[in-house]
Amino acid sequence: MKLKSGTKKKNKARVLIVFGKGIASTLALELAMLFSHSGAEVRAAFIDNGGEWLAEAPLKQVCGHSVLTATHQPGWFFAELPFDATIVVAPSSLTQHQLATGLTADPIVNLIIKHSQIIRILQTRLLMPAEADSTAQHLNFVELPAQPLQLSQFFQKILASVISQLSARARLGKKTFSLCHNIPEPLRTVVSAKPAWVQRLTEALTVSGLKQHDTTKEKSIEIAISAYDGPTVDASGKLHFAIPDQTHKPSATLHITFIAAQIADNDIHGDRQHIYVKRLSNGLMLFDAHGPRLLPDLTGQCCYSRLAAYLATSLSREAQTVETHPE
Repeated sequence: MKLKSGTKKKNKARVLIVFGKGIASTLALELAMLFSHSGAEVRAAFIDNGGEWLAEAPLKQVCGHSVLTATHQPGWFFAELPFDATIVVAPSSLTQHQLATGLTADPIVNLIIKHSQIIRILQTRLLMPAEADSTAQHLNFVELPAQPLQLSQFFQKILASVISQLSARARLGKKTFSLCHNIPEPLRTVVSAKPAWVQRLTEALTVSGLKQHDTTKEKSIEIAISAYDGPTVDASGKLHFAIPDQTHKPSATLHITFIAAQIADNDIHGDRQHIYVKRLSNGLMLFDAHGPRLLPDLTGQCCYSRLAAYLATSLSREAQTVETHPE
């Protein structure tokens, strides 16, 4: 997805920036300018009386379109445009809850939920979610700097991050993933068939732009995930923990294998195509060609969303390598 001046309109990224209350929203006019100058098609909206902090006139000049407010709904609002990314600046706790649950009649919040592929919420520390587990997978929280003078550099990082994510999604196309949670037969009566974390991972992968493999169709798989990370049963009936045998692994570009936390790190050796993952109390430990790295489960930033973003980026790089250096 190229964000260059002169790019055809149909190939432009379409970004919605939603302004709440506070000094961050006042200064976020720069964020709209950055996206507009990058070549993106930008729309703007006010929530929580954001118009008290930022005037409509400069926003309209930057975006080239009228601003959506609680009292004014411009023509583009009724067109039900899809947005590649939506950035919400400093929403109130009520608006944030509505975005997470979808329980609202507010037309602006509904627009964000229904028509946004990626939703970034730029929030102050005070209003960040208390629990990562309860955070909706489609929401990605980023903490606003405490000092207003740091906002300019912060907005530049947001621009770079969103463009990188959109570019990865564009390169993914219709890439698919398969996810298997195969419990050993003797343990099926005592182990949950589909743990909550597996659902979190599935949702995170879907949000990142990947599609779950349709088993009814003959189709190649780009990412094959083995999610069971519990013990196995040996011939004597004892439980033990071991790295799964990869002899009969499915054909895929990337292989992701979850392994038990009891396995020693020194025994785990990942590479570019085969990645091992341990679930820890504070996140995920990932083992790839560069060694171990921690993907923390931070407030408002789910570790499974971080893993999905990592896999999407890795897969897009593999696809780009094949395109650049075909066999």
